[in-house]
Amino acid sequence: MNLPVFFEVPMAVQIHMVCAVTSLFLGFYMLVSKKGTKLHRTLGKVWVLTMLGAAISAAFIHQIRMIWIFSPIHIFVPVTLFGLFEGVRHARAGRIDAHRASMRSMYWGALCIPFAFALAPNRVLAVIFGTKDLEWIPMAIVATIVLSVGAYYRWEGFWLKTFSAINGR
Repeated sequence: MNLPVFFEVPMAVQIHMVCAVTSLFLGFYMLVSKKGTKLHRTLGKVWVLTMLGAAISAAFIHQIRMIWIFSPIHIFVPVTLFGLFEGVRHARAGRIDAHRASMRSMYWGALCIPFAFALAPNRVLAVIFGTKDLEWIPMAIVATIVLSVGAYYRWEGFWLKTFSAINGR
C-alpha cells in the first residue's frame, strides 16, 4: 500500500476518496444489518451525507477531460444526487420497499461500479493499492464481484423463491 500518494493528490480527490470509502464500508454494513432500528436510521443519514460528499467532490475532479472538463464517470454525480433524493423521499413517505430498492441501487450502481473503474491503471486507487502495474486485473476482479452481488440483489426475489421451492418451504 502506497498511502503517501493520498497526500499528494488535490484536496477534492482526498475528500472524494474519504467519503467514497466510508460510504463503501458503511453501505455494506447497512445492507447486512437489521433494518428499521434507530441505529439503521442514524447510520443511514450518515451514509447519505458521505454519499453527498463523494458526489459533490467528484464534480471538482477533472483529471480525465473528455467532454470539456468532465469524463464519462461524471455521469454518476447527477445519478447519485437524484438517487439519494429518491431513496430519502421513499423512506420519509413510508414506502420501504421502494426505499430499499433505491438504496441498493445506489450502493451498487453509484458506488461499487465507479469504485471498479477507479481501480483502472494509473488512477489514484491503483497507485495507492500498488496494483497499477497489473493493468486490468484488479478492475476485472472487482467488477466481477460487484456485478455478481448486484445481480443477486437485483433478482433477490427470484432466487429466494427458487431456493424455497427447492427446499420445499
